[in-house]
Amino acid sequence: MLEKQSRNSSIHEYPSETNRLNKGKNIAKGRIPISVTIGLVLTCITIALQCIAFFTPHWKEISPSAHSLYVDGVDALIRTEVLHYFNTIHRYTRHSYGLFQRCEYILSNSSVYNYQTNLVNIFRNQNGQKCTKNYLPSYNDEHFNECHSLPYYRFCTKASEKKFDVNNDYLRTAFDISSLSSSSDSKSSCECHYPPYVILCRILTIVGLLFLALTIILYICTLFCNNQHYRMKIRCFGFLTVISSVLFLLLTLIITRQHMEYESMDYLIAIQKHYRSNQIYKLSQDMKIAIDRFLESVEIRTGYSAIVAWVALVLSIVDGILLVTTCRTSNEASDDESETHMNLMSSSANEDHQFTAIPDDIQSPSTFVNHHHHEMPHKLPTLHEDEV
Repeated sequence: MLEKQSRNSSIHEYPSETNRLNKGKNIAKGRIPISVTIGLVLTCITIALQCIAFFTPHWKEISPSAHSLYVDGVDALIRTEVLHYFNTIHRYTRHSYGLFQRCEYILSNSSVYNYQTNLVNIFRNQNGQKCTKNYLPSYNDEHFNECHSLPYYRFCTKASEKKFDVNNDYLRTAFDISSLSSSSDSKSSCECHYPPYVILCRILTIVGLLFLALTIILYICTLFCNNQHYRMKIRCFGFLTVISSVLFLLLTLIITRQHMEYESMDYLIAIQKHYRSNQIYKLSQDMKIAIDRFLESVEIRTGYSAIVAWVALVLSIVDGILLVTTCRTSNEASDDESETHMNLMSSSANEDHQFTAIPDDIQSPSTFVNHHHHEMPHKLPTLHEDEV
């Protein structure tokens, strides 16, 4: 009777283990498409936001915080240079900078057209806005005297041209540089280029976007991979691509944060470096004081492009956390499947052992016959009495 019950219990246990295995597989299959879908959506949103931040010229914005700049206690040459730069470039306009372009906006100041009549030719649209390439003057210090001038600086920031052509009528009328020399040496030495940090940020951002695109490809590969083990490896490799993209995008944000004052300070910093390299330390120190006063008269703040880039970075981190969770879920599902399979194998082995095992109390067929032979004499008299 006990043997029969054990057989029945083993028979009932076998379907339960099979159902458990099938249930575990169904759960794993149910989790995988959801995680892949969420990961794909997050990665696509991250790429879209990063592209918006990459191409929009609003990583930082600079506007004047005062109507005038007071530079006292410095040399008259330095004071005149700084005041002329502030009144011409920053007093009546707000600037925004990006990795490709820079934009200028005329402020709502009634005196802008009285003091800056040439701005009418520069700002041609109704909103008083003009966006050009984010160029700055690029030259060696040995060409400082011929290249460092405010007209050339305005040419680089407004004309979107790399070469200075002083014979061009547009340059003579718009920037008043007709009196400058037009020698071939000045043409080759004075040029306009993107700031070095902007080129570096472009490279880092492009590499980060490539890693995000690779993450999408790996997500799609998981949909066509039926092997749970390989699928988990693909996801773990996708996690590495997400971490790499986060690293490159974070470096871009850190570098741009460290160069918030670069474009607005480049013209003044060049003067300070020139005096320092020529060992004119008094003028170099005065320029440092003037730069500090200039920074107090302007407001530099983060633009919406940088905010969008930070949001994209946060989404990349969330995507990486999702991939880690998915890898753990897949690993746990694989462990449960292996454990269930081992239980099935052990239960099948126990069932076979119960069918083939011989009880210990039955030692041989002769013992079984002798046992029944001793019981027969006790039963015969009873049968004889019944017949009488």
